Amino acid sequence: MSEWTYEMPWRPNFEAIEIAGWVLGMAGTCAVHFSTNLPAQPFYLSLGVMGGFALRRVPAALHLYRVRQGLRAKTATLMGQDELIEQMLADREKMYIGVGFKWTQREGQQVFELLKRDITKLMPPVPEGFMGSPWIHGISLQPDKPIGYKHTLASLHTLIVGTTGSGKTRLFDLLISQAILRGESVVILDPKGDKEMSENARRACELAGDVSRYKHFHPAFPDSCVRISPTQNFGRATELASRIAALTDGEGPFQAFAQMAVNNVIQAMLFCDIFPTLVQIRRALEGGLAPLVIEAITAYGKSVHPAFDALATAATRQARTEELKAKAMISVYRTEIVPLKPNSDLEGILSMFEHDRDHFGKMIATLLPILNMLTAGHMGPILSPIENDSGDTREITDSKTIIENNQVLYLGLDSLSDSMVGSAIGSIFLADLAAVAGQRYNLESSENLKRRPVNIFCDEAAEIVNDQLVQLLNKGRGAGMRIYVATQTIADFEARMGSPAKARQVLGNTNHVIALRITDQDTQKYIAEKIPPTYYKYVMRTQGNSTKDDPHMHSLNVGERLMDEEGELFPAQLFGQLPDLEFLAILAGGQVEKGRIPVLTKPKKFDKAVARARLLAEEAA
Repeated sequence: MSEWTYEMPWRPNFEAIEIAGWVLGMAGTCAVHFSTNLPAQPFYLSLGVMGGFALRRVPAALHLYRVRQGLRAKTATLMGQDELIEQMLADREKMYIGVGFKWTQREGQQVFELLKRDITKLMPPVPEGFMGSPWIHGISLQPDKPIGYKHTLASLHTLIVGTTGSGKTRLFDLLISQAILRGESVVILDPKGDKEMSENARRACELAGDVSRYKHFHPAFPDSCVRISPTQNFGRATELASRIAALTDGEGPFQAFAQMAVNNVIQAMLFCDIFPTLVQIRRALEGGLAPLVIEAITAYGKSVHPAFDALATAATRQARTEELKAKAMISVYRTEIVPLKPNSDLEGILSMFEHDRDHFGKMIATLLPILNMLTAGHMGPILSPIENDSGDTREITDSKTIIENNQVLYLGLDSLSDSMVGSAIGSIFLADLAAVAGQRYNLESSENLKRRPVNIFCDEAAEIVNDQLVQLLNKGRGAGMRIYVATQTIADFEARMGSPAKARQVLGNTNHVIALRITDQDTQKYIAEKIPPTYYKYVMRTQGNSTKDDPHMHSLNVGERLMDEEGELFPAQLFGQLPDLEFLAILAGGQVEKGRIPVLTKPKKFDKAVARARLLAEEAA
């Protein structure tokens, strides 16, 4: 359609009616010819003329027929993992997200005209139970083609928005499998614990030739999951303290005091060469600080004073309890060590030990419950693993090991059973990943970071979003981080972060937006505003009449004008009508694609798929 023409496809197929008229005329001509003895030439000439007129209208009639038939409902497309491998080999640079077409002003014009009419009279019957409006994808006559974006642009981060059951998890399956098959490290944070997503990730590792890359963590299945410490990676004690204190619901002085308490405990543990785990930190805060104070002063005192052992023995000879020994050791530190070499980090735990017990308990009242949840029962061994525990043969790993070895970590958070613990696990692991990202950025070359990207998938991200995720989105690109964030509504982020401004920090750092069916109007509006408006044509019909004083002077006018009107390229309300597994993608740079997500299934020929996947792995290496 050019800027000077106007096409109305949602009208009766007059061309088909015209063809039918010419065909009937031809049939009548034949009937007259065979029933009379008149000369044949006039009949043949008439048949040729009528046939020519009929054929002339066939393309237009077929075009309108195809437009109407495109409105039919489409069944879900199944795609084996072997077919996905072939797609990746066909276009090695692209991150495949489905099949579809570019949404242009032409498609917008068709929607503009269709929404002004009774759609039910134009659509073919929709199968019972079909969710959404099938005509949205079928409104274009463009054939479906593989769509996506360069996988190197995935570092610009991706936001996936869609209501329950719209297809977010199936899209994650597609993206996760591609990252695994390229040999990249993958971390999946799944609050639901979707078994199919987990199995697809494991199978992708098997196809890639090394099923041992896959590591599975799920609190509901402690016997079969890996043990992993979320406190393993940190550069400074304060970094780890803020990571743990951020789990509390308290604000202001309570959270600040909790962070100070955890920091003092961690500093003391580091003096004693004790690795700080969640269990060790909880034990120190809950069970008393005296043993830790004694050990920390002893470790530091020996490094400063050559006769410290004798001084400590003399000072604690009369002490009968751990509390009295700790007080005696503090006295030795202040009289003998401080004049030589005081240490402010050590003095923090000493001041905390001398703090009023009742007040101390009240100030960390919001911290202890969450620490108890993360260390009670089977949670203790899987989140605070002990390396030399001969009675526990489960594998021990951590985020840094996963990333350095290009492994795949599936973190099922089991939020449905215990939302508070699931949210805490997700948040603390995001903070751990942020620490690893910082180390990568500081220590690795930019070329190496580009070669070894890290893919982080956060399903139902509003349940685990925190300041560290914002930092990853904001600065993670420099550390080779590619983050995929899935949520149902924008309000989920606002509720979790506490303000619309903080929620916009998450949203504003994602360059690619993939919108599935959205029921929340504010979210629909937010996505629609990302798409630039366009202009639509319509015909304005006018008529009028006027009379003068003279009754014989009467005028009448009828007119048509082709007008332009500004409108949304993709109307916001259509996001609520998208069928399952259909999306509108707004890619970096403003490109708008309408697509359908295939459902990933097992490969039909496993051995052949493994051989083909090896080609991808060799290229990545």
